[in-house]
Amino acid sequence: QHINLVVIGHVDAGKSTLMGHLLVKMGAVTTKQIHRYQKESKEIGKGSFAFAWVLDEGEDERARGVTIDVCVKHFATKHKVVTVLDAPGHRDFVPNMLSGAVMADAALLVVDVTRFEAGFERGGQTKEHLQLVRALGIGQLIVAINKLDAVGWSEDRYRSVMDPLHGFIIGPEAGFKSSNVQYLPLSAFEGTNIVDNNCAELKAWWGEGATLVDLIDGLQTKGRGDSTGASGGPFKGCVSDVWRTGDKTSVSMKVDGGTLRNGQKVLILPSNETAIVKGLECRGASVPECRSGDYVDTALLNVEPHFVSVSSVLCDPSSPLPVVTSFTAQLLVFDLDIPIVKGQQVMMYLHTGVDSATIAALEAIVNKQTGERENKRPKALVKGMVAIVRLTVPKPVCLDCKGSGGVGTLSRVILRDRGKTIAAGLVLQPS
Repeated sequence: QHINLVVIGHVDAGKSTLMGHLLVKMGAVTTKQIHRYQKESKEIGKGSFAFAWVLDEGEDERARGVTIDVCVKHFATKHKVVTVLDAPGHRDFVPNMLSGAVMADAALLVVDVTRFEAGFERGGQTKEHLQLVRALGIGQLIVAINKLDAVGWSEDRYRSVMDPLHGFIIGPEAGFKSSNVQYLPLSAFEGTNIVDNNCAELKAWWGEGATLVDLIDGLQTKGRGDSTGASGGPFKGCVSDVWRTGDKTSVSMKVDGGTLRNGQKVLILPSNETAIVKGLECRGASVPECRSGDYVDTALLNVEPHFVSVSSVLCDPSSPLPVVTSFTAQLLVFDLDIPIVKGQQVMMYLHTGVDSATIAALEAIVNKQTGERENKRPKALVKGMVAIVRLTVPKPVCLDCKGSGGVGTLSRVILRDRGKTIAAGLVLQPS
């Protein structure tokens, strides 16, 4: 069973250190490699960043001690093959974080118990990251409350962080189901409660409770490509990265529905070009086919590179998806500094693409209790409203619509303005 896991949380919560230490303990990183990272990080005065360097591979990331790009790694548990997408926590790199979250099936939120309030209160990224992953359709969440060793493994401090966090997670602003959220205490740097727990102070109140690997191993693997998690229906997927390999154009992508097979002919949108899939690599291994939910690398033959880009959509030529410059969407409005109004310019995140967009019309308010449209057109949108709006974009984009084979990545849209997420929701129809 395969699953894609995005790691989120406020800057300096210990995300990369936690994932680096996990990969070391799971044997995905050799002893020789980690010894080299320990030596090199000490040489520049950042000895505590050795585990983070397993994922923070860029020179700028290592010098600043901050994750900038999403890093992809793989490891295996007893029942799962896990693709880890380590996302940046700094607010300046939220667009990069979104490019990882859009590929994921589940999320791991890392919280710094020593600086919880800084990340959770207004201006911190904890709340925004939670809203974003939920808006992208991620329903399963593990919350790792990190750095418990720095507060003497205090159960009281653990509870004082977990209680307000849980209230937000299952509340109307994030909207997770309580049964799909799991918590655990750990120390990313010491490695306690990642794979095993040999800490007497933690065992005193956690007992033989679950480790991080236990919780990851227990995640459900139902795909997000359609409402049932099945891989039936026409193939469709969104491109997250493009590069040249000799005379071939190669892409990374998330299969959002159907099945992709080696040698298959695909349609590239919005360029409306066709190509042949040559070779499929999934989780580091060559495979004959990929199904809904898989993260895959492949080469495209018989197409010029300028016809393929990040945000391109690949699909079955017999079932093309809509290419539009205007569409309606149903959005939930988040915390705002100023109301949303007609004519407002925003940054739009549609699957793996980022484009400027204009709010061309505020068409209706949706009653939260009944889900019915109200007849009166709103003049402005404020926090907590659910509304139907019409968006226009300067160049054609490819998308999917709610109800056409389920709610997948291709039908989810997020709006940001002035460095903040202001609304998120689902594409309803072209307009």
